[in-house]
Amino acid sequence: MQLVHAAPRRNVHNSVSQKVRCHMIRRLIEAPDTTLVQETTFAIDVQGRYVCNTWDEAIGTIGNGGFAFDAVVIGAGMFGAYCAEKIFRESGKARRVLVLDAGSFLVSEHVQNLSNIGLGVGGAVRATVNGQEPSPQSQVANGAPTWGLPWHSNEPFPGLAYCIGGRSLYWGGWSPRLTAADLARWPAELAQYLNGTYNDVEREIGVDPTTDYISGPLFDELLKVFKAAAKQVPSVDRIDEAPLAIQGAPPAPGLFSFDKYSSAPILITAVREDIGDARSRGAANLDAGRQLFLVPRAHVAKLYITGNVVSQIEVDVNGQRQFLGVAPECAVVLAAGTVESTRLALESFPRQEMGRNLMAHLRSNTTVRIKRALFPKLGAKPGELEAAALIVRGSTPQGRYHLQVTAADVQGSDPEKNMFHMIPDIDLLQQIAANQDPDWIVLTLRGIGEMRGDPQATPTNTGTSWMNLAFDTADQRDEFGKRRAWVNLVATNADLALWRVMDDAAIALAQKLAGDDPTKIQYFYKDSFRNDGRDPGSWHAAPPSPSPNNNPFDPANKVRDLLGSTHHEAGTLWMGASAQDSVTNLDGRFHHVANAYIAGPALFPTLGSANPSLTALTLGRRTAKAIVAQGRALEEGFQSLFDGTLTGWQMAGSGYFAVVGSDILESVGGIGLLWYTPEEFGDFILRADWRSSSVFDNSGVFLRFPALGSNNPANDWRLAVDQGYEVQIDARGYNPDTNSTGSPSHSTGAVYGLAPAAQQAARRIGEWNRFEIHVVADAVNVVLNTTPVSSLTRNTGRPLKGHVGLQNHHLGSRVQFRNIRIKRLS
Repeated sequence: MQLVHAAPRRNVHNSVSQKVRCHMIRRLIEAPDTTLVQETTFAIDVQGRYVCNTWDEAIGTIGNGGFAFDAVVIGAGMFGAYCAEKIFRESGKARRVLVLDAGSFLVSEHVQNLSNIGLGVGGAVRATVNGQEPSPQSQVANGAPTWGLPWHSNEPFPGLAYCIGGRSLYWGGWSPRLTAADLARWPAELAQYLNGTYNDVEREIGVDPTTDYISGPLFDELLKVFKAAAKQVPSVDRIDEAPLAIQGAPPAPGLFSFDKYSSAPILITAVREDIGDARSRGAANLDAGRQLFLVPRAHVAKLYITGNVVSQIEVDVNGQRQFLGVAPECAVVLAAGTVESTRLALESFPRQEMGRNLMAHLRSNTTVRIKRALFPKLGAKPGELEAAALIVRGSTPQGRYHLQVTAADVQGSDPEKNMFHMIPDIDLLQQIAANQDPDWIVLTLRGIGEMRGDPQATPTNTGTSWMNLAFDTADQRDEFGKRRAWVNLVATNADLALWRVMDDAAIALAQKLAGDDPTKIQYFYKDSFRNDGRDPGSWHAAPPSPSPNNNPFDPANKVRDLLGSTHHEAGTLWMGASAQDSVTNLDGRFHHVANAYIAGPALFPTLGSANPSLTALTLGRRTAKAIVAQGRALEEGFQSLFDGTLTGWQMAGSGYFAVVGSDILESVGGIGLLWYTPEEFGDFILRADWRSSSVFDNSGVFLRFPALGSNNPANDWRLAVDQGYEVQIDARGYNPDTNSTGSPSHSTGAVYGLAPAAQQAARRIGEWNRFEIHVVADAVNVVLNTTPVSSLTRNTGRPLKGHVGLQNHHLGSRVQFRNIRIKRLS
């Protein structure tokens, strides 16, 4: 649709209106006439249109030439976009994937890879009732137009970035591994998997090779002096190069570097590749031939279960309530962030363990500057910005911490311009830019400390950390009529003890770098309170006094951040081998829901001090592999007939079967028969999964027929019809002799022309079905989706031994088969 001007509308987040100093323009609404690409006052929405689809475009393909979705991923942020792309790729593009995100398209990659157009992170706000969340207009004025806070809590939070890519568009890129000590508290199988897979993900996101964009004299000198100084600080364990997800060097000659990692580009690339594939296949309906869809502005409100599987998804799409039915084999991946994914699980299929074990990180920021003269190997004053980063790891009896150290020579004609692209943490740019003196080196030591979760936490105990659904009252329901999440995040006495050690270590390290000479070091902090926007901060000869708390309005707190400000919420749906002491299994699937999974840090049994992104991405890869592999297990006594290639199969007649991915056969054209040549079978059980894309599709499974020729396409297949048996696939039950539909002898599950289908047991068009066909002596018995549908018991005089095959029927008919296996009974 075209867009037309309209008056501004009320905030969809039920927030109070706030006056902001910005120019207002008319809002655009849809008009009845259509267009390929929409235009706004300032832009043409090419990127959004080329990447995203409407709900109707994606869902409307099911049964109209397209198959049902094999996976629905809820959330296109850091972990949802990654997991969706991995399902698409790991299956060889054979799984149909739908990605739903409550936000819209903003930019195509990390904001620090772009020109500095003013996009930033939303500020932390504490909301306890509706109306306390920041309004969209205030967020626009603050450079955070897509940020919103969907939950209520005891602590301020910045909330979520409602856009494709989510918070991965803004993150700092720090990607340390969990240490051996961290993983000692994880299930051994997961620890082994992470240690064996970390390197693959590190190469993918740019961590390996390390520090390729911050190597140079400053880095070399700092690494040396830090390692020497660390020996004098008891709680420090070691110094490492910074594990940053930033690719600063080209991956191969002739290529540009990929810069800071975000999950948005890999999903966008996969979507565009999928569109190209569908176009190259010459599909009459391009969308019906596609495998990967991204639908924005689609908020998932609730999942409905039947038995132990998700069967329906309730979605608000641009203000319209929609319901999507999903098959039991369809994987539903919750990837909307720890809090929102947990809220959705609690709303949909609650268990008392959900929401316990909530963890985040303790965080402090110590900014110092040290006389450049202490680093003689740096040489003369720099002409341009030089940055360096490294990580300091430490531990105490209460847990682990690390210091993310960023250093910069902040000089040159326009240091802020380069710094925007080079300093990992966007929110530290101002502090680093405060140095305008060429005689100093600025260092920021960002401390990240571990918080311990409590798997036994009681949601009414305000002295522990947990989350639950808020009370079912009007001021606690969201705009979709569902209860918001309530988050209770508390630092325990053990957490506070660790925090003190971490803060002290940052000061001690900095002082050791200055040779314990107070004239060679200065400290940057505000004389008032941390949230005082009127006080920009200044340099001091004395270090900041130990912070008594993390209250940003307490003048005594100089370095500590709010507990909710790190974006590192984790642990509320933790993994484990047993349903008795965990919420999800080792593949990220809910123990009590057979087709629902989690992607993201909500899975963590413990958090350690590491930014959770690397570990959560690595677990997302494991979950994607598990989803792709589901249903592939071979039952005892059965032999697989299809290995992902056409080896052992031969085509008779016209048309062909295409191999899709590594485990699916799809009929193309016809009429013909793809038959298994190596062996004839007597008595057997044949199992095969199949699905059709339209009510007009037609196919069948052929049994016990002689070897076929391949020289006469018009007639080679007929021998199978005359001497074998066909178990029919035809939703219409079309009888060619009477040119009519509804014939039981020609309907799905019938032994074609010989034994009618006694009932309809096929699932909705587009969904997977399973045949189990028992062939013994003269009898052929067909079970469809566990329901007996036809039985042939009379002697037909046809061979008692023969080949098996799959039919392709006519041009435009698309029927897929997988998991074709047989068990010999004689």
